Amino acid sequence: MKSHYISFLLYTACFVFFACSNRVPVRSIEEIPKLSEADKKYADVYKALDGVWHGKFYIFESKNGQDTGIAKPGHFPGPEIEDKGLSLKTIIEVKQEYVSETPYFQRVMIWDTYADNNGEKRVIKSRGVNKIQDGKMYCVVIKPNETIIHTGDTEGKDTIIWQRNISSPLKVEYFVETVKGNTYTIKGWGYYGKDNLKLTPRIWFYGKYVKKGN
Repeated sequence: MKSHYISFLLYTACFVFFACSNRVPVRSIEEIPKLSEADKKYADVYKALDGVWHGKFYIFESKNGQDTGIAKPGHFPGPEIEDKGLSLKTIIEVKQEYVSETPYFQRVMIWDTYADNNGEKRVIKSRGVNKIQDGKMYCVVIKPNETIIHTGDTEGKDTIIWQRNISSPLKVEYFVETVKGNTYTIKGWGYYGKDNLKLTPRIWFYGKYVKKGN
């Protein structure tokens, strides 16, 4: 009798879990997650991004590698970043299109244009979503060679902070993204490969986009 009772409890627990859980994988960009009560505080958190944006994204590297000091600092140099001990490595011409399907689910298309030393250009197309799922903010982007997932939080009404933390291979990132009117700025840093998380970041990012259409 006891074994039957335990089996009944396990069956009930499993039924409740699967009936109440979302069951949409976080990495999925096709299916809109079922709305939960915890999601509602994030209604329209991505709305300001709706539209088509054009601009440039800059990748910098510390000239001295990693330095002692405050690891993962919260300050970010602006476009004059080369004057702060960093050298420009890559400039990416960016077009991004955001379309909200619900107050909690926004589709994203990204076109990144790279130019080599000979001026030849190649375009990398990615797609993804910004979504609220199980009371959390997620940005999921599917690139040709990987799927990138960032978790988010808000800082005031205009700013979202995105982060990811992967230990193997090391990929730790922090982005502060702010939308004010028709201007969208990104400031961030990253640790990769053999970087030391106890030292300052080696890689820095800066982006600025302007809204060109709805």
